[in-house]
Amino acid sequence: MSKEQFLQHRQNQEQDFFDKVDISNPLNSILTIEFNTTELCNRTCVFCPRHDSRVYPNRNLNMSVEDAESIAINLSNHDYKGKISYSGYSENFLNKKFIDIISVMRKHLKDNLFECNTNGDFLKKETIGDFFDKGLDLLYINLYDGIEQIGEFDKIMSNIDKTKYKYRAHYSQDDYGMFLNNRGGNIDWLGFDESDVKSLKGKPCHYPFYKLFVDWNGDVLFCSNDWGKEIIIGNLVKEKLYDVWFSNKMYEIRNKLKQGIRDFSPCKNCSVNGQLFGEKSFNIINEYYENRNNK
Repeated sequence: MSKEQFLQHRQNQEQDFFDKVDISNPLNSILTIEFNTTELCNRTCVFCPRHDSRVYPNRNLNMSVEDAESIAINLSNHDYKGKISYSGYSENFLNKKFIDIISVMRKHLKDNLFECNTNGDFLKKETIGDFFDKGLDLLYINLYDGIEQIGEFDKIMSNIDKTKYKYRAHYSQDDYGMFLNNRGGNIDWLGFDESDVKSLKGKPCHYPFYKLFVDWNGDVLFCSNDWGKEIIIGNLVKEKLYDVWFSNKMYEIRNKLKQGIRDFSPCKNCSVNGQLFGEKSFNIINEYYENRNNK
């Protein structure tokens, strides 16, 4: 998929979600909970903060199966209906317990969409089917080296239903098949400058309105672009989903970002366009706050 095709795919997923859920429940504003199950990655892509280990070093820190199950129970208790996305800042297949994490979370979240992003370097024909059997629904295989990778991946995925995986082209040196940004101000080597950041001043950002980002230890970051992990709003192993999503800290952040006020870090250094997704969630949460404040 090209970046335009992927954008349309995501927008279609968003529309399908809201066609099915009760939007009077403010928790249904959460489209996606993204999981970073490990702090390991074998690549150092130039468009990623991992390109410079001083910015984001490799660390052998991994989500445990026990914490994954605790989080899944938490989500189930709140009747969470959104997507589970194994992506984060890492290569999730490097977590040796990844298949067990999928399995234990699926036990409690029977109807949610489970998807995963991978560089494909650790996929094996003999075992990839097991991940789908345990609960994975959709795998995005990122092509970083060139279109010729498709031939090899086709062999690995030959026994898998073609609707269960998609290729994403990230090998073009023009834009690497994505909407390039400075990852919350953590990349300064791709030609981003102050004008990229200033162009977003005064514009709302939807990220904290539609997505939760869960780190390997259960910590919840306010935004998936907070690679520096500057703002932790809670922990889903220790706290209820509702209490984290509607915490006072999130209210303060959202109140600023809905007005386009980006005077705090990391937002003041960020060049991410936060309006590609999440407008419906943005409206749901703002209506929830308005009703709550009027009581």
